[in-house]
Amino acid sequence: MVLALYLAAVSAWGVAVGLVVGFTAIGTGLLGTPGLIILFGMDAVTAVGTMAVAGVAMMTNGAVAHYRNGNVEPRIAFLFSITAIPTTYIAASYARRINSIVPLETVIAVVILISVVLLFHRYMILRPAPRPLKVRRVHLAGAALVGAVIGVLMGATSISGSVIVISFIILLKLPSPHAIGTTSVVSAISLAIASVAHIQSGNVDWFVLSALVPGVLLGSLVGARYVNRVPRDLLRIGILLILLAAAVVMVVN
Repeated sequence: MVLALYLAAVSAWGVAVGLVVGFTAIGTGLLGTPGLIILFGMDAVTAVGTMAVAGVAMMTNGAVAHYRNGNVEPRIAFLFSITAIPTTYIAASYARRINSIVPLETVIAVVILISVVLLFHRYMILRPAPRPLKVRRVHLAGAALVGAVIGVLMGATSISGSVIVISFIILLKLPSPHAIGTTSVVSAISLAIASVAHIQSGNVDWFVLSALVPGVLLGSLVGARYVNRVPRDLLRIGILLILLAAAVVMVVN
């Protein structure tokens, strides 16, 4: 009975995280990983590895739906992934060593807080009007540079969508729907690479993963399917509130 309730709780958490990821492309590391640590008592490195594997299924599911809806910028996705793949793998391979130097909970909390500040400044202070998709050469070069840097963070913490979507919106000037859709694609690719390293290092709890994956698949599919029906301002506010909630939880923890 206790085991069944535990598995049901893990699956329900997966649905909640999947919905958030489907709508906003964030939540794999910012909500999923802290949830496994705080709610289910997993150690940080195992939580990162388990959520990274679940994130592959979730992000791939969402990426397909976003691509069908025309919300993916393939040039940005390609150039970002070229540099993110090697740095993600290296960081994931040394996740436990990194954790022994700087606790991953601390890294995650700091990233969340920085994300909140950046998005609050853009959405609540600058309040930019919706813009059309327009990709320049400088944005393509920036995608490769950003991919190399963020790859390290993804491999070590499984945080992917939040920092990517922020960089796509603020640095590469993508409209919110395209930022979310493209983030889903590059996150799926990078998390797949990180997952290989985490599996090789024994950082995955397969028991928890078996309950987590069905939930995240269902949630991400529903969220990605209906993202175009949600007003952009509501998406922006949703992203900010999710990050703020995750920041509060991690700081309190």
